[in-house]
Amino acid sequence: MAKAPSLSMAQRLLLASQSMAPVAVKAALVQKLGPEQAAQLSPHMAPAQLRELILELPIDFLAQVTTHLDPQLILPTYLALPDELHLQVARQLCAIGAFATAARYAECLSPRQVKMLIYGINDADHVLQIARYIVDIELIVQSLRSFSTGYLCKLTEAAAADDNVAISARVLAGLPLPRQADVCAHLEPALLGELLPQLLQANDALRELLPERLFEVSAL
Repeated sequence: MAKAPSLSMAQRLLLASQSMAPVAVKAALVQKLGPEQAAQLSPHMAPAQLRELILELPIDFLAQVTTHLDPQLILPTYLALPDELHLQVARQLCAIGAFATAARYAECLSPRQVKMLIYGINDADHVLQIARYIVDIELIVQSLRSFSTGYLCKLTEAAAADDNVAISARVLAGLPLPRQADVCAHLEPALLGELLPQLLQANDALRELLPERLFEVSAL
């Protein structure tokens, strides 16, 4: 279980002094501390107080703080934040290349919330980079169930461009077989030839749903 870091005496005094300060003053002081010290303080704050402070801080600063903070340490507060804030921070994490951090925080959310993140990020390559660090692949599968075939193909193409078709195969293999067959039918032959063996290895019953022409073009 994650454990909150110990605070120095100076940090404890600052934390105590902030309890009566206006939120704007607290936000200014926390930003002067910097992202790493702000991350150390966060688990020691009352959830309601922490939520109020988070809503006052700039998105770029929040994104930097998350790179130093285990989401499990502030989970009730994190889950109580607006979905729009989750999206804004996720976008900023993508902008600075902190995909592993974005994945850690995404895994705390529900499939519905992750689906909204994917919609909001609206960048197949960034979604793919986050997915590389997701441990709970079923979360991604559940989030993508209602996405269009076109978008699933776009994610698969992004995976191929990143030389990581395996992650796309893992995600697609969790979808119903008719959805897998539909995606296969819309892929370019070269990509299909790389993806299809992995999908068939996961469930050979997919073969029965694929037209013969797909086996011909993919050289299987």
